[in-house]
Amino acid sequence: MSNQYVIPLFVAGSLLLTLFAFFLIAYLLVQKNKQNQYQLEKSQMIFDHENNILRTKIEEQENTMDQISKELHDNIKSVLGFAQMSMYNIARLATDKEQGLLIDKTNKIIGDVIENLHNISHSLNSNFVRNIGLIDSVEKEIEHVRLSKKLDCSLEVTGDPIPMSPEKEVHIFRIAQEAIQNCIKHANATTLNFTFTYGADFFMMKISDNGKGFDKNKVYAMNGLGFLNMFQRARYVHGALEVQSAPSEGSTIMLTLNPNTNGINN
Repeated sequence: MSNQYVIPLFVAGSLLLTLFAFFLIAYLLVQKNKQNQYQLEKSQMIFDHENNILRTKIEEQENTMDQISKELHDNIKSVLGFAQMSMYNIARLATDKEQGLLIDKTNKIIGDVIENLHNISHSLNSNFVRNIGLIDSVEKEIEHVRLSKKLDCSLEVTGDPIPMSPEKEVHIFRIAQEAIQNCIKHANATTLNFTFTYGADFFMMKISDNGKGFDKNKVYAMNGLGFLNMFQRARYVHGALEVQSAPSEGSTIMLTLNPNTNGINN
């Protein structure tokens, strides 16, 4: 075959190979994009499903606490109030001094229980928290703990408080409640300190105690401590929760988030 045919054939073959390689690469890119899009959609579906489960769980928790709050306020508190009135009537009929002292002591116990139920009922009711706000809710909670549990509690607020959505403040308050209950039940602490730090686009809640501490690497294995619920609520408000602790060194819990965003998984 003469050179005049070889060169055009070589050029044509090269062009065909180039076109084939181009279309092959284009095809692979399209398939890769389709695969990436599928993985993205799958991940989004999983994320949405997990968020729906998380939202449902948290809503159920809030509904349950609201129902308990209503039961405490409307029924149990009323029954105790009736019992206290009956004790007052019995006191008027008592003639023995020792009986009178015993009745007065019992009345005081019933009064303390009614007051505790009143505080618990309010702290469980999400609408109460929404109405008075995060700072006042935490202050009331630690005041109740200070009086009833003999635990030295404090709250320090740094910066100018930035109003957040009521729903977000409820979830932050629930995290604070979990931390308080963990401290009371497990830490054997004598002090519990809260610090709220507000910035332009930053909020941090720091909760520290001087208790016995724990191995933070085993936090998820601690049945009944409520840490899973705290992490779930932190995730729900698009926040980050960090736990710092070690045996015999107390513990610190820090929640950070942006107070300006809605920050609620929908």
